[in-house]
Amino acid sequence: MTTHTSDLRARILAEVKKAPSVTRATQRRRVALVSAIGALATASMFFAMGGVKAGSRPAELVAFTAGFGLFAAAVLTRLSSPSKRVPSMLGRPRSVLVTATVIAAPVLALVVLAAGLVWPHDPADEVGGRVHLACGAMTLAQGALPLVAMLIPKRGTDPVHPAITGAALGMTAGGWTVMMAYLRCPHPDGAHCLIAHVLPTLVLSAVGAALGAILLRMR
Repeated sequence: MTTHTSDLRARILAEVKKAPSVTRATQRRRVALVSAIGALATASMFFAMGGVKAGSRPAELVAFTAGFGLFAAAVLTRLSSPSKRVPSMLGRPRSVLVTATVIAAPVLALVVLAAGLVWPHDPADEVGGRVHLACGAMTLAQGALPLVAMLIPKRGTDPVHPAITGAALGMTAGGWTVMMAYLRCPHPDGAHCLIAHVLPTLVLSAVGAALGAILLRMR
């Protein structure tokens, strides 16, 4: 264990020596700029795709589902971002990232089931496969932008578990896109919400893991 830690420390120091020095203030400005561009692009896509559409859903249902999506996104963003409270220079522990990534989708699915119990939908509101596919594609498209915006500032910064960090970032993007899906999608059908809103978060997490293994690993 000591040998592994020493080798890892030596590898990190070697990479630091090869890379040009960047001050923390400069890095924060870069991250802020990329985040702002990503947020603007995501918001533009959201409104280009129709913006908020309550449809036949009660306002309380929209607030409940979108609110939980926002809460999940905020928690995941916090966990997957650097923090002064994290003592390790390597970021969040693997166990924290894995736990947050694994439980996020089931929690979002439970929110859908709870919403169906509190606000039962009319069977006439149920939709078919084409609507599931189209809405799911929109969910993935809206999640791709924040995922890219979160990956770019972290390129080459994770020498320990880049794929796991990427998966966590993918699920974080999934949380944001779930919130947008509940704001723009007028269909209250629980099956539709699970297929077209929650399931894409797993796809984004898998894509994040694949991209993270390539982009985030320290060369």
